[in-house]
Amino acid sequence: MKKTLFAFALSLLLTCLVLSPALADATAVHISLSDRGLAFSLMQQTASSYFQLKIGDFHPSVKKSPVQAFPLFYLSIATQTPPETIWKQKGKGWGKLAKELGLPANFHGKYMSAKNKHKKGSPAKNDDAIFEELLTIRFLHEYYGADPDLLFYWRSRGLTYEDLFIGINLGCRLQKSPVDFFSLRVAGKDWRLIAAEVKVPYSTLSKPAAAPKKTLSLPKEKPPQKNKKAKKK
Repeated sequence: MKKTLFAFALSLLLTCLVLSPALADATAVHISLSDRGLAFSLMQQTASSYFQLKIGDFHPSVKKSPVQAFPLFYLSIATQTPPETIWKQKGKGWGKLAKELGLPANFHGKYMSAKNKHKKGSPAKNDDAIFEELLTIRFLHEYYGADPDLLFYWRSRGLTYEDLFIGINLGCRLQKSPVDFFSLRVAGKDWRLIAAEVKVPYSTLSKPAAAPKKTLSLPKEKPPQKNKKAKKK
């Protein structure tokens, strides 16, 4: 009887694991506030350089969550709509907003190779999360030349966007693959310890190691036109 119950419990556990397609996504690697702060600064600097705008021009909400800058700015460029105009409609969700702006349903993933396209349909994420993930990975690919496959893999291992930015940037600085750094992060080491191991000042992790391979220009909001007074006859 006990063996039967044990076998049933084991079978049930295995079934649950099989039916959880994105188990790794639910287990994010912890990142310290200090590491997160460095990563936020790095995101802001690289985004401002790539999209040619000042960090001070970022919307306050984007400053608090820099990952939102990437779908915002890519949508702005693709539709030639000022970021300010798009942000006012952010509550609709990135996907619905993109559709209303006339973009195809696969806009956020069409830049990827066919072998990566299945990754955008993860049932464990909502539309906004998928949109932000794909366009953040697109940014890392375009700015640093990072391999999307590599980025998707380490995301599936639980690394945060902050980890990806710091690791890719550090690899670029040292001319090394970021894989070793990512492995150390998954093993539980924070970026302060990793920086010490590779003999890089911790504070420099927030400094972009390279200029973008290309830049894009955001459309600007046109100032309201003043009503011209009719000339007196």
